[in-house]
Amino acid sequence: MTVTNNWRRVMTVVFWVVVALVAAAQLWIVIQGVFFMRLWEDEAFNLTVPLNLVHGLGYTSDGTLSGSQLTPFDPRISTGPVVLLPIAAVIALGADPVIGGRLVVLLFYAALVAGLWLLGGRLGGRWAALAAVCVPLGWNTWNSGSPIQSPVDILGEVPAAALLVWAFIVLRKYPWLAGVLIGLAMQTKLLGALAAIPIALAIYLLSEGGFVRRALRVVLCALVAVIPNVLYELWKLVALGPSAYWLNLKEFYWFFTSGGQNIDPVDPTKKLVALGDGWFSPTWLTVIFIVLVLAAVCVFVLRRPMPENSDSDGVGSRREQTAYALAAIVGLVIWFGWWLTSTHTPNWPRYPAMAMYIFVPIIVAVAIRALSEHWNTRPWGVGSRIASAAVAAVIVIALGMQMWGHVQVADKSRFGESLADQRVAAAEVADVELDVIVTAWGPTVSIIVLAGAHAALNDVPDWDGTPELWKNWDTSDAGMEAFDRRLSKECTGVPVQTDLYALCVVP
Repeated sequence: MTVTNNWRRVMTVVFWVVVALVAAAQLWIVIQGVFFMRLWEDEAFNLTVPLNLVHGLGYTSDGTLSGSQLTPFDPRISTGPVVLLPIAAVIALGADPVIGGRLVVLLFYAALVAGLWLLGGRLGGRWAALAAVCVPLGWNTWNSGSPIQSPVDILGEVPAAALLVWAFIVLRKYPWLAGVLIGLAMQTKLLGALAAIPIALAIYLLSEGGFVRRALRVVLCALVAVIPNVLYELWKLVALGPSAYWLNLKEFYWFFTSGGQNIDPVDPTKKLVALGDGWFSPTWLTVIFIVLVLAAVCVFVLRRPMPENSDSDGVGSRREQTAYALAAIVGLVIWFGWWLTSTHTPNWPRYPAMAMYIFVPIIVAVAIRALSEHWNTRPWGVGSRIASAAVAAVIVIALGMQMWGHVQVADKSRFGESLADQRVAAAEVADVELDVIVTAWGPTVSIIVLAGAHAALNDVPDWDGTPELWKNWDTSDAGMEAFDRRLSKECTGVPVQTDLYALCVVP
């Protein structure tokens, strides 16, 4: 008995030491993300909506990707009003747009972490809670064509995931509230609709009574989920008028079905490979981790009976664990099925990110609970305990490597610049006092938005002759010389030039 008590004390100390390390890593990542990480072009494009709203132009983007004209309810702004309206509010109160916007997203990220902690703890105890909050940082969305640089980027994936995790938390007692959260998630990122089926499945499995009673709870959730979406569409209809509203719907349909990308179809096998490569741990370790976690869930939870006292130990019951595990597996199948078959979307890890943030932590939490029970009940002797310990070790190593990988990139800047560097360049551009600046889509968009001008694309004839912002991609001596030669050849004037950017007055 004494040995057991001493072991428990040791594990309690270890647990809280690991909690402190994880908390420090989370703080490091979000502080870098809020204050130092460069503003990338999707963030900047999203920011044009709250900025224009504060300036009295309505819920309108700069339309950089929609003809380079001010565009109300721009279909290409896939981050919704649930995020952008609060950002507009903090900007109106005097906050810096970038810092204020990222702090709004930070609140959503805090809600995601808190929700995963509660859900993981309910399903599998404190170690499952700890593992659940680590999983989202393992998905590597940093170095791709359309990244999530940090969990506080001004994007919709993390806020939508937070809302959907809380929908999972409340669905058993309050299916109507789960519906509200689904609707809000859809108005944060429309892809959140893919989580509706697994949430409905969990509601059905966890409801009391017969088929009709269970189905009615699912229908209630679905009906309530429609409300936020209907309200948004009514807002658009009133603001745009019938004809413009109909045109907006057609443009949105094209954007949603095409992904807004004019690309060659992407082979689904490349995306499947990316699912294994898209973690901060090595691919071989990730594959072992996935196989072991799924095996633990299937063998130890879905097939084995739980101990008789499992409902009284403060964590989830067998029924709840099974329902959430099934819902999470169905959610991953739906999400990955959509992504693998949508060959019109690029092979970017940002697309399946929400599934990684929502469903993988649930599966990991249930797997840890299964391993814990297997360890404590010893149904198959010493060999079985050794196998459980080996599986637990793989899970710990994989999660640790993923967390450490994210920590290592948190202070890195894409394209060799930080937010402070961008502000210096933007201040020089702002001194020229231009209302519109044209550019190619890329890092220059962020500089233009930071400078307080409207960003237009240089392939739109309406803006011929407008000063154009260029980026120097090669800062070596030879690259700088080549950039200078291009400026002298193609520009009639260069009112701003830094190591990375130049404002070209075109003929």
